[in-house]
Amino acid sequence: MATEETDTPEVEHTQTGVDEITSGAKSQLGFTEDQNNLMGLAFILPNVVVFSVFLLGPVLFAFYISFQEWSILANSGTFVGLDNYVEVLRPAPVGVVDGTLVFNTDTLTDPTENLWWFALRNTFIYAIGTVPLQIFGGLAVALMLDKRVRAKKAYRAAYFMPVMLSGAAAAVMWRWFLASDGVINSFLEPLGISHNWAGDPATALGAVMLMAVWGGIGSNMIFFLAGLQNIPEELYEAARIDGASQWGRFRHVTWPSLGNTNFFVIVMAVIGAFQVFGIALIFSEGGPYYATTTTVLLIYQRAFQEGAMGVGAAMSFLLFLLIFAFSYWQYKRQESEEIDY
Repeated sequence: MATEETDTPEVEHTQTGVDEITSGAKSQLGFTEDQNNLMGLAFILPNVVVFSVFLLGPVLFAFYISFQEWSILANSGTFVGLDNYVEVLRPAPVGVVDGTLVFNTDTLTDPTENLWWFALRNTFIYAIGTVPLQIFGGLAVALMLDKRVRAKKAYRAAYFMPVMLSGAAAAVMWRWFLASDGVINSFLEPLGISHNWAGDPATALGAVMLMAVWGGIGSNMIFFLAGLQNIPEELYEAARIDGASQWGRFRHVTWPSLGNTNFFVIVMAVIGAFQVFGIALIFSEGGPYYATTTTVLLIYQRAFQEGAMGVGAAMSFLLFLLIFAFSYWQYKRQESEEIDY
């Protein structure tokens, strides 16, 4: 005779308790009934592991080293607290003496006073001189190539070609162009102008900036082209019906619609400017007389050429704070406003 199996009250009560615990755990971890978050976590897990091992781990270790007098050969160090940061920042451009605010501009103009502040000044000059030209140059080229022009693809490839060229190759090429017997001077000789643009401290940083603008317009052009092609044509048609001029259409339709693209391009261009390293190293190794010494190049020289790993790590985190502050300010200014159509 067959018997019907039924759950006893004790089993049902136990199962209910397990379900409540499981439901609470899923809620804490972000799991919901209508989505398979476990599968999503499984997909991103390799990236999280690689990020943690090869990026987050070294960053945290570098932060630890910044408080050490570290020897890379012995792979050990002595705890020195904030001494590395003090060594980097002193003497500062601004100080307080007997309750009075004192400005020491020599730290910004004389590399023998404090090379960190001098290199930071060079980096700011480099960023101010290159970022606007890279951004507006890329936008101008994108606006031109977004229209119906002949050989559009060829023009796009030509403007993007400097991006594909390695920084080392570009630096060697431009150093040859700007040398005293280089290509540039061969064109300027009929005008009575001959100058060693790469070897003069007054013009060396400008030469690096010229090279950066030449290489940066192409990458920004691609981003702006993508943004322009995502703007609905109906907006331009409505502006034409309202009698808007070409400048009016750009001001009231194109520029506002490129808000997210502008945010991305500006942040990436500024970060790239503050992280300039390869072209300054290959072009002039920071010279002549520290004229092209940027913050990242100085970090490399301190940490790997002079062996002061702790000081180099301290410089790295000071630079990180500057970049993070700008990125956060730009993010708050943008407020992540997206235009939906």
